[in-house]
Amino acid sequence: MSDSLSRQIIRRKSFHSFRQDPLAETLMEELVDYLSSLTPPEAEIDWNFDTLPYLDMVKLCASEPGIKAPCYLLLRAERKRFSLQNCGYLGEKAVLFLTEKNVATCWQGSVHIEKDSDFPDSLPFVTAFALGYSNEPFRERAEEFDRLPYEKVVYNREEAYRPILELGRLSPSSFNRQPCVYVTDDRKRIHVFRKRGFFPNPVTEFAQCVDAGVAMAHLELGAEAAGYHPAIRRLTPEPRFRRNLVYQASIVLEE
Repeated sequence: MSDSLSRQIIRRKSFHSFRQDPLAETLMEELVDYLSSLTPPEAEIDWNFDTLPYLDMVKLCASEPGIKAPCYLLLRAERKRFSLQNCGYLGEKAVLFLTEKNVATCWQGSVHIEKDSDFPDSLPFVTAFALGYSNEPFRERAEEFDRLPYEKVVYNREEAYRPILELGRLSPSSFNRQPCVYVTDDRKRIHVFRKRGFFPNPVTEFAQCVDAGVAMAHLELGAEAAGYHPAIRRLTPEPRFRRNLVYQASIVLEE
């Protein structure tokens, strides 16, 4: 499954128009089963998810979602360090699973749900994406991506890991800010950092932590496709690289 999902990274894109055809119940059951089977990088953090039709999603949101799609998937987690990265990781795995099924998706980082409007006793809302069928085509070539050049996001470049790192480079991010950079070392590790803004902005940092989890999912899938048994770990002491970068996690490339 992982090699198959890694191939979907090229096809995946953010769709902006959706048909309102309902999704088959069997497909939704497969999605629920797949997402429920995943283990996030920090497994002890409690999390869950909801799948909601558009009108139910509107009732929860502080403002109407920007994309009218037949269904939304909401990711939730208890408020702990790394819970945002967990949700990004889990959500992107679900996105790629759906891409393989020719289901269109679009991350919706601007969706906001007030606690008073949310389901009673639910875990805090983190992020969501829209899903459904679209008349737009899926992406066909890596050249269609609007991403920073490889040399701008990868440091201490180890050529043997380039196929893995390229998939990290292609990861989506909120407003395409591309906050993540990757640093390799001589111990078969890829360290993931995110850029620190000049001025603190909690909303932006929240989104960038989710983006880092998305990037980790891409790197893990790329490493598995390359024949490794990767493990996502947060090392102590934390690796340091540049002052304007915040350490997120490391992909350990175990044989």
